[in-house]
Amino acid sequence: MGLRLYGDRPGPFPRSDRFELVAHSRGGWEVATVTVGNHSGYFMVSLPTVAVGCQPVNVDQPHAVVDLILAALPKETA
Repeated sequence: MGLRLYGDRPGPFPRSDRFELVAHSRGGWEVATVTVGNHSGYFMVSLPTVAVGCQPVNVDQPHAVVDLILAALPKETA
């Protein structure tokens, strides 16, 4: 599994309004995108491989974000 963090810097002044964390499986497939704004009270967790789609998660519960990402990972075969 791999993670990449992206910061969005609109306009001519260096400031970040939004961040995205993208989780990839070992095979390189995107399994989740976590988006949060500076003043947001929620993480938005997008799970393209799961029927749930997009889930809001309170910023006080980052462990729930991890649980959603781990549940979206493809199961390894032995």
